[in-house]
Amino acid sequence: MKTTMTCTCLLGLLPLVLYFAVFGGAPQIHAAEALAMLDGSSNRAALVDARPQEEYQARRITGALSLPLEQIVEIDSADELPPDLQGKTLLLVCDAGVRSAQAARHLAKLGVTAYSLRGGMQDWGRAWPEYPGSSFSRFELASGVVEEPFREMTEAEQGAAALAMLLIKPTYMLLSGALSFFLLRLEAADLRLLGWGLLVFLIGEVACAVNYIFLRDNSYLAEYLHSYSMALAFGLAACALLEGLDRRLVHFSEADRQCALLPVCGPCAKYQPTRCGVRRVAQFTVIALVILALIPMLAPFSYTAYNTQIGPVTHYYIRPFVHQWFEARFSPLAGIAQLGLALMIMQRNPSVTIHPLARLLFCSGAGFLGFGLFRVTLGLVYAEALAWATFWEEATELLFIGAVIYFLWIFRSTLLPEFRPRQVSKKVLP
Repeated sequence: MKTTMTCTCLLGLLPLVLYFAVFGGAPQIHAAEALAMLDGSSNRAALVDARPQEEYQARRITGALSLPLEQIVEIDSADELPPDLQGKTLLLVCDAGVRSAQAARHLAKLGVTAYSLRGGMQDWGRAWPEYPGSSFSRFELASGVVEEPFREMTEAEQGAAALAMLLIKPTYMLLSGALSFFLLRLEAADLRLLGWGLLVFLIGEVACAVNYIFLRDNSYLAEYLHSYSMALAFGLAACALLEGLDRRLVHFSEADRQCALLPVCGPCAKYQPTRCGVRRVAQFTVIALVILALIPMLAPFSYTAYNTQIGPVTHYYIRPFVHQWFEARFSPLAGIAQLGLALMIMQRNPSVTIHPLARLLFCSGAGFLGFGLFRVTLGLVYAEALAWATFWEEATELLFIGAVIYFLWIFRSTLLPEFRPRQVSKKVLP
């Protein structure tokens, strides 16, 4: 188990490696810094759109000049830049910062002072409250319409946003912390696994809260820790559930105990050479989950981002491209890889009902897949109303913690023997 969990943790480093492979080496700049340079009196900076010409024509930042990445990579010296860009600091932008990072790296090798806008056009509106009067802070559409990066929220949306952050999130964080502390002190393996899952979940939520309160929801690393912790927590919760069902109810992995599904299966692989029904169901479940992983992988990315007012507070709602990639591409792929390994191990060990390593890989893969489906579903349903996506994520997490507490309380006589319900004495009528 320790080896599997170590591999799962190392798997979480892969997105960070890929991030630095894509964006590393490219000088980056935040939207607020870029606007400050563009509005400066020296006029030595130029905003350059590195997207293809048709995308530039459809929607662009007001004042941005077009120079597609395909043309930039063909430039061999700084003298080949267009005359109006020579000698200037180039602030490169694209949809999400990927193409602009490539362009900035190439120009930097030629001695050009160039920066890639972190987060691309999707993140550009974040600086709008600081520079509302800037000629560069808006978007221009093909129709000539100028678009402000601001949306009014309804009273219901403002109430949901405030409720999620001020009440729902602190409540389930306190409950998950207390519950994990309690469960980790118990001896039962399934309850301890659940306790570890809740502790990992809490760590991620702390990172989320720090990002929201202190970092203006603008830290990629903090949000990644939040997302990755959720995937791990999903997996640990699945492990706890399977362990509990096996040890307490079904007994399909214990050689000396009769499986509870024996009346359904008929002949049992524990006593005679036959195919185990539990094993076959587990194999089918793995294949079904691999197929379901295609749902998030085929989901389109959303570039929706906007400022809004929540009472006296201005907030920038955004689902950054890098996080959507983790949710909709990396997590399903990680799930498929681990589920595939679990299936291979089951196939190579036909004498074992369900190999312990296969079970752990199954739970970890299901955790990544479950997280991806959860986030992608909310993102697609509320693509244009991100306040509701946030609210329902927080509400669902509160429901999860509440369900765990309720379940433990209902079955406390067996799960928590030291908390047996008090026997009510029956009065004998005369």
